[in-house]
Amino acid sequence: MNDASVLQSDKLKSRSMGVKLIVVCILALLMTIPSFFVSSLVDERAHRAEDNAKAMPGYGSSQQTLLGTSIPVADTYRSVTRSMKYVLLFLGLIFLTYFVFEATSGKRVHPAQYVLVGTAQIIFFLLLLSLAEKIGFDLAFLLAGGATVSLLSINAGWIFVSRRQTFRAFPIFSLLYVLIYILLRLEDYALMVGAVASFLAVAAAMYFTRNIDWYSSFPMTSAPDRQPATFDLK
Repeated sequence: MNDASVLQSDKLKSRSMGVKLIVVCILALLMTIPSFFVSSLVDERAHRAEDNAKAMPGYGSSQQTLLGTSIPVADTYRSVTRSMKYVLLFLGLIFLTYFVFEATSGKRVHPAQYVLVGTAQIIFFLLLLSLAEKIGFDLAFLLAGGATVSLLSINAGWIFVSRRQTFRAFPIFSLLYVLIYILLRLEDYALMVGAVASFLAVAAAMYFTRNIDWYSSFPMTSAPDRQPATFDLK
């Protein structure tokens, strides 16, 4: 391959960091589409549980319970439904975190990897729904959230080939899930807390990317860098 072909290939592969941020934002919006199918599934399961409760003897004389357990039907599905309202906030902040890691480390993340991260977020809501039907919303959120946070943090280490990124990502993602849980439990202050948290997240992103030339391209990965590498312990 001659120099002209290599140069043309590099131009096609290189994108400015500003354009990449726009692509990440668009991906976050597109990844909210599958959440509508999850929301419809939540509604379907809620109606099914309600129908089952109506068929039970003594319906209306006591509080409805979920699938023969002591878990209230309305509270469980209502909590899952409310959590679905924050799916864009979930995706946006997690994608933003990955992008900041990408911008500050100089290692490029393929859009397909962002899609996988978004898919993990959608599956979180499926896990939350399936577990909440059995063990209640609070414990289900703890288990599903813990599993998802661990996966996303480990994935950050895989992508950036650095254990340091895993340890950086874990507290950030954990804080995000704790924030969402607080939003679900503080209904009267949910809007204020969510707005303040979003403002602080954007402010943090501005701070950590303050020295970046947004017109510049991500560093191109050379051939040796594409070879399998061990984790960076730094």
